[in-house]
Amino acid sequence: MAYEMNVSFNDIITLYGKNHKVGNKHDIKRAYEYASEKHSGMLRGSGEPYICHPLRTARFVTEWGFESDVIMAALLHDVVEDCDTPLSEIRELFGTGVADIVDVVTSLSDRDFADHTLTKEQRNLLSDARLQKKMNNKALYVKIADRIDNLNTLFGVPEAKRIPKAEHTREILIPMARMENAYHLVNILEELCFQIEHPKMYVDMSKQYKALCNANSRKCRESLETLSNVFDPHFTGNEAEGLDRYHRCIVDFTYNPRSCISIFRQISRNADNLRDDWRALLSKDNIALYDLKLIVSDKLSDDNSDIRPNDVFFQYFDKILSRKGFYLIRYSLASYKDIGYFLISDEMDNLYRLFVRTETEYRRFQCGNIIDADSSLAISDINEIEPRDTYNEKIKVFRKDGSAMIIDKGATVLDFAFYIHGELGYHFDYAMIDESKTHLPKSTRLNEGDTITIVANENIHPDISWFNSVKTSRAVHHLVRYFSDVSNTNRYLQELAEKKKPSAENAAQA
Repeated sequence: MAYEMNVSFNDIITLYGKNHKVGNKHDIKRAYEYASEKHSGMLRGSGEPYICHPLRTARFVTEWGFESDVIMAALLHDVVEDCDTPLSEIRELFGTGVADIVDVVTSLSDRDFADHTLTKEQRNLLSDARLQKKMNNKALYVKIADRIDNLNTLFGVPEAKRIPKAEHTREILIPMARMENAYHLVNILEELCFQIEHPKMYVDMSKQYKALCNANSRKCRESLETLSNVFDPHFTGNEAEGLDRYHRCIVDFTYNPRSCISIFRQISRNADNLRDDWRALLSKDNIALYDLKLIVSDKLSDDNSDIRPNDVFFQYFDKILSRKGFYLIRYSLASYKDIGYFLISDEMDNLYRLFVRTETEYRRFQCGNIIDADSSLAISDINEIEPRDTYNEKIKVFRKDGSAMIIDKGATVLDFAFYIHGELGYHFDYAMIDESKTHLPKSTRLNEGDTITIVANENIHPDISWFNSVKTSRAVHHLVRYFSDVSNTNRYLQELAEKKKPSAENAAQA
């Protein structure tokens, strides 16, 4: 489906009115007029007026059901960064709540470092660390909406600029969206990243999937129509006895084609060699052609209080679908392990994934934990040296005094030493784990629950081979900083030369 580029302010207000019978349209309009004035005369790389981007960003958060403060922030989100506007002006005109959201999504620039000259890479690292430290769930959704539009409008931009944007999305934004359980938005972002980073495979896979759907289109249409009629919440016929109480539980039934990233994930799990195997695996025998969603009520009536969501599907399958040529293959877990689906087929062996969700579960899948009034986004232990490592899988280990420390899975005892203090790492001699007195080398990997004792020796100094014994960005940073000091480098080179000199005895024999 083509991406909707032409979004007007009236589209946003109309959609806002549908979601909010009583709302704050006046302030939304003020924010739009202010943003339009600030971005006046500015063009995006595509040549379109810049205000089109904030409008599309605002439309997303409006569609997701947000209140006026988030919509206003979406309209204003680039004003501080791109229009040399002080944040204090946003706060004065639109309030602290809106200004705080804008502040979170505003990247650092040269004006934030008046007394220092930083490279673009250094600014980006600091911006990412700042983004993670200040992030709240309202700002996250503005950032996701902003990124969805940016990724959708990057395709005329050189690859050298597109790829880093996709990488940043995968390593920073998508993990945050996963923390919010906003899996629908994760799918959208991952699909766009896949399209940018693997364009040939994306095109080839999309073509093969479309051809597969077309080859089976007639029977698929019949099957989807049958399913839609059977699960139609407004259907009043009594096709099977005993279904009335289950029918009252049905809120909605929808279906859609599979996304390319969804197919890619499934094939990746089953392929021995993805490059060679994917075409054979993308077949009618292996791939469900459509995703089906059966939404059931949160509030079951008293006489239905014993009904579980999956019971609705089982009853309909037993009494209607099995008699219409459908087969239940198995129950499986999707990529997100807490989400399951029924794999069913029609009489022509076309496969379908059917997800049964309550209304709340469906809303949470679509938009994440933001649907809960008390939800909050807390990102702890930010890796300020390499913010993208913040979301690496972690383990808990312990210092010798019993205090806990969280460190990246796969880290070594030398990483552990640098996490405690740089000097301890620089003079690492050996480590001991738990009750053992065995002297362990610097490359020893840590396991969950280990208690580590580090023994240092002031006469020991790093050499280049130490880079092979560290796995975390913090430890690498310490070693890079050490060898950036000319005196340390000269000492290392001198020690290296001394080691290479033949001994006096050997020299005499020569």
